[in-house]
Amino acid sequence: MHVQDYRMRKMASLCKDRARVLDLGWAQYPSVYLRNAEVIGLDLILAPAPPNYTKTFAGDVMDLPQPFGAESFDAIHAGELLEHLEHPMGFLRNCLATLRPGGILVLSTPNPNSPWERLLTLTLSRKHFYAQDHLCLYPQRWLIRMMERAGFVNIKLYSGGIQSPFGLVPFPRPWCYQTIAAAFKKEQ
Repeated sequence: MHVQDYRMRKMASLCKDRARVLDLGWAQYPSVYLRNAEVIGLDLILAPAPPNYTKTFAGDVMDLPQPFGAESFDAIHAGELLEHLEHPMGFLRNCLATLRPGGILVLSTPNPNSPWERLLTLTLSRKHFYAQDHLCLYPQRWLIRMMERAGFVNIKLYSGGIQSPFGLVPFPRPWCYQTIAAAFKKEQ
């Protein structure tokens, strides 16, 4: 199993039993595992909707809760998006405003404590990054703090495993390749 496939399965399982899901930044890797009653995709580019998506929209995640309105989703799914944003705290607050009370934000982001990142940090390699458009990586305890400061509660982190030449290998959360986070909006 590829690490992206594992990540998307885990994230979809955390969104399970949520009727209305907003998938942010979905166009590059749409999740075939989201089987909710309504799945809406929002990305900077407009792409055709996969069969399990109800609708897709072109727009900027920094404009949330527009065009949908405040408290309009039961879950927000944001895979590998946070590290691309210039204003991550604004993004987290926008997600909070877009979620209904008791709603869940499920996101994934590269882990700066993974063995690959540690090796590249030892050499201060400027050639190899996760992607050239990544602006920042978030250590797990700081990711929790950011989510708490944005207003989320009951934050839990999960391992995204680690990719090896033989496929995905289960790996302890502190050193996994990708961190998966689930955080809730308080019930009113």
